[in-house]
Amino acid sequence: MAIAFEKLQAGLVQQHRGRSLSDIDAGTIVVIPAITYSPAELIKITGIAYYEERMLFTLLLLRNPDVRVVYVTCLPIDSAIIDYYLSFIAVTRSEVSDRLQLVSVGDARPLSLSQKLLENPDVLDDVGAALGDTEDAYILPFNVTQLERRVAEHLGVPIWGPHPGDVWLGSKSGGRQVARKAGVPVFEGAEDLRSTTEIYDAIAPIKAARPHAEAVVIKLNNGFSGQGNAVVELSGLGSPLEQARTRFCGVGESWSSFAPKIAEEGAIVEELRRSSDLCSPSVQMRIAPGGAFEVVSTHDQILGGPDGQVYLGCRFPAHEDYRLAIQEAAIRITEVLADAGVFGAFGMDFVVVPGEPPYLSEINLRAGGTTHPFLMAKLATAGRYEHATGELIAEGRPRAYVSTDNLKSQDYVGLAPAGVIDAVRACGAGYEHARRSGVSLHLLGPLTSLGKLGLTSIAGNHEEAAALQSEAVAAIDALAARRRD
Repeated sequence: MAIAFEKLQAGLVQQHRGRSLSDIDAGTIVVIPAITYSPAELIKITGIAYYEERMLFTLLLLRNPDVRVVYVTCLPIDSAIIDYYLSFIAVTRSEVSDRLQLVSVGDARPLSLSQKLLENPDVLDDVGAALGDTEDAYILPFNVTQLERRVAEHLGVPIWGPHPGDVWLGSKSGGRQVARKAGVPVFEGAEDLRSTTEIYDAIAPIKAARPHAEAVVIKLNNGFSGQGNAVVELSGLGSPLEQARTRFCGVGESWSSFAPKIAEEGAIVEELRRSSDLCSPSVQMRIAPGGAFEVVSTHDQILGGPDGQVYLGCRFPAHEDYRLAIQEAAIRITEVLADAGVFGAFGMDFVVVPGEPPYLSEINLRAGGTTHPFLMAKLATAGRYEHATGELIAEGRPRAYVSTDNLKSQDYVGLAPAGVIDAVRACGAGYEHARRSGVSLHLLGPLTSLGKLGLTSIAGNHEEAAALQSEAVAAIDALAARRRD
């Protein structure tokens, strides 16, 4: 019988009040990395069916003998990938066979994993059977919607994440309102817009307040990785908005597809600052059940696409010039979210303009592109995050990294994960625990069919990390060349 979600969440708060996820040293983690967005948004991401693999860092938690992991995916994960992650804690599959269960739906459609589970009750029952005792189990999600709520109720397991009713606070409109309540500035703009006419009318006040503004950016309330953004040039702007010079960040997007999304989910419009000295860092936070919170990490984002609106990767830590300033702004925003009863891991993006306080760009009330590289680096190095300096310290030394989810080449199509893992190790760039540095590979699932993978290069500083990344990429390129020959 399904257990009411409110009861499940109340039990989690009672049991783990004040404890962060990193404090959990026993129990069952049910990893359901469902990326729950509309199919129209999901198909914009190459290899989206494999993005669930980005949370495989959770396998390193099996280092603790009292932890069990049930990992659920749309597609089966190559056994070489599982073995690779377990190698970071020096165990084999057989050694953790009683504490690691893999469950797959076997469905590659661009739909949420949670929706597929609900459509396949037999598979959902398999997840329940793998759980065993649910008293000390919780679901670790990517994001939380009503679909994840229904999965939780079916399994009788709470979610370590925000209530679906609070997710609006992480929308583009909700984020601007939370920032203002926290006293953190946002760019000139407007939110809760539901039509191109409303957006057009909201541009006039922006132009009045910022007469030198060159462009504005429209952001769909629930867009992610910048794929739901559109840049509108203000020079020669006339009515209707659809006639303006516009660049859409999502592949294949146009006004005919974008305008209905504005009506369906809402959007914001705000000034787009253009300057070579702008930076776009992010802060990752974690709120424990009951309201205690902590800074998890900071990053400089690596961006591409029109006007740098699309997320490609990141560097840890964020630059020291503004690292502590964005931490402070993030803490003020987190206080507002914690007061609203939100808990779980999430991130927020900022824009740093020299000589001005950090501006909030958006709140991502979910896991994100910076979540998995940091937790992989932290768990692999057995490091600790120093709030006072914003550094990851392992064996008394600071660690830095460069990470990307978007290493792509047509030449990589046909390469096997095992071969790429071996090639990176053989060239000497692979991760070595003794020196707490090296390349960690991820998102290996789409490699064979799409020629896409990700990697995180961990070293003493960004320059060393970038050099390791170059060595690893050269080894993969050489492997692809030998295959062609």
